[in-house]
Amino acid sequence: MKRKNELRIRLRAAGLSLLGAAAVLLAGCEGEEFVRDGGEMPLPAGDTPTGALYVQGTYNPELTEYALDEERTVPVVYRLDFPAEEDVTVTLSVGTQEDVDAYNDAKGLVDITNQPNGGCDRYKLLPESNYALPASLTLTVPKGKTESEPLAVEILYDETLLNGRFGMMLQPWMLPLRVDRIEGAVAPLVKDQMLGIGIRPADYGFYISGEPVEMGMADAKKNSPFYGIAFADCRVINPQLVLNAYYSVFEFYKEKPTDRRCKTRNFQYWPFFDVECLRPLFIARDAATQDAALQADPDLMYVLTHQERYVDPQRRQGMKICVSIETQAKSAVGLCNLSAENRASLVWQIADFVKKYGLDGVALNDKGANYAAEGAPAVDKASFTKFLKALREALGPDRLILLSYDADEDSALYEAHDGLQAGEYLDYAWWSTENVKCTLGTGEAEVRPIIGLPTDRFSPLSVLTVDTPEYQNIIMEIGSMEAQEHYDAGEYRICVWLDIPAHRQDFTEGAAPGLCQNWGNLPLHEGNSKVEGLASQGDFEPNKLAYGSYFGGGLKDW
Repeated sequence: MKRKNELRIRLRAAGLSLLGAAAVLLAGCEGEEFVRDGGEMPLPAGDTPTGALYVQGTYNPELTEYALDEERTVPVVYRLDFPAEEDVTVTLSVGTQEDVDAYNDAKGLVDITNQPNGGCDRYKLLPESNYALPASLTLTVPKGKTESEPLAVEILYDETLLNGRFGMMLQPWMLPLRVDRIEGAVAPLVKDQMLGIGIRPADYGFYISGEPVEMGMADAKKNSPFYGIAFADCRVINPQLVLNAYYSVFEFYKEKPTDRRCKTRNFQYWPFFDVECLRPLFIARDAATQDAALQADPDLMYVLTHQERYVDPQRRQGMKICVSIETQAKSAVGLCNLSAENRASLVWQIADFVKKYGLDGVALNDKGANYAAEGAPAVDKASFTKFLKALREALGPDRLILLSYDADEDSALYEAHDGLQAGEYLDYAWWSTENVKCTLGTGEAEVRPIIGLPTDRFSPLSVLTVDTPEYQNIIMEIGSMEAQEHYDAGEYRICVWLDIPAHRQDFTEGAAPGLCQNWGNLPLHEGNSKVEGLASQGDFEPNKLAYGSYFGGGLKDW
């Protein structure tokens, strides 16, 4: 009789209690059939459920933020961790600026007043004219249930909130909701709880060199034969910083045939990148099962549980959002030594994670694995390819599977395994050694290509922005006037940036201003300053008044 193991989900709560998210470790199952514990847990006799006020569908009992440029209804609920043995009734009230300041002080938020374009991090009380509440501020969790019906809070968006330069928000706003009274058997998760509804700026427009411009959709770039992929390390930066990179098409023209130099006109702008990959979601060894399992980073989970603020602005510009799945450094288990049972379990975990957080796909990086470590399972050269096939089947044809490729013998993605070709399950891939260009081929100094992956879906280069000669040299090459020649040779049709640095981050003093020229004329330029015709350019402008640089120079703000 076929054995079924119950899928065990264990939460490592350290550092994540307020996020309601943790490292998710899942034990493998025999075959591909799973039984998952579901539904609501029965309340043990004598136990009292724990409860807190939340925005519905979120996990932070302190603050939920929205990036708004229009009215929004925010559903607020009271949630228990076990079903109630009796009705639980909660009465709310609206807090004051004193409550908001207490939150600001507790989080150490300060305003940087010497920045003309912003730098204000402390919340201000949302004006009464900018919200509407129902007549009753009472929530009831019925007996036998874990969550109340939502209370609808209307956030009203108008010019009152736009008190900065260029009609922008100078600082964030907050509507504080206090829990005044609880009736029923419940232990408050947070004593004297105050839940803040935060309001941040959203799509208030794009500014280049201080002038407002209209930014098109990333998936509608005109005359753009390249595909841009960027990585955002959520442990360091605000993912919205990616919007500071833009792609422009313009025209060189001469007013008179005798003019020595051309003038420019008809500028059009789009986001430079098509995909943003959020880091990091790790593959690590489960201490109990010794299998490969997902382990989430708390900063990544914060971003994913606050997508209104950190992710939706990119989506509104047509960008896709993926998660970067990376084998943990020195891990004895990875994608090259998965058993059939562990493969099925890991694929299920990834697919469940992607669907739960509404992501557009995954980027895979197995470079951290140490398959020579003591106690590591034996390498199976077919393991990685079989994993890709199973992952494609789980994610379906519409979600992206991206890959950092190093042509190692453990994965052997350059050859077929049991008739399976790894490239058939991938969308895009790139050479994993940053700032070093590879040449595909079978020669001694060449890199064997991924079998089944079209050449124009592989980038021979991935860029890491660091203040080193190697980085400067590679930028000079791809930003040179010979960029069209590289493109015609099949190179650089995929632009992969392994990080988007915050303003002045990782650069020596005086180096950061050059960042705005990093992308150069890539890859289409039919004209130049002396020749009439269309031209294109990719730029990163640190001083552009997008959200990322406006608040905190692009560094994370949580």
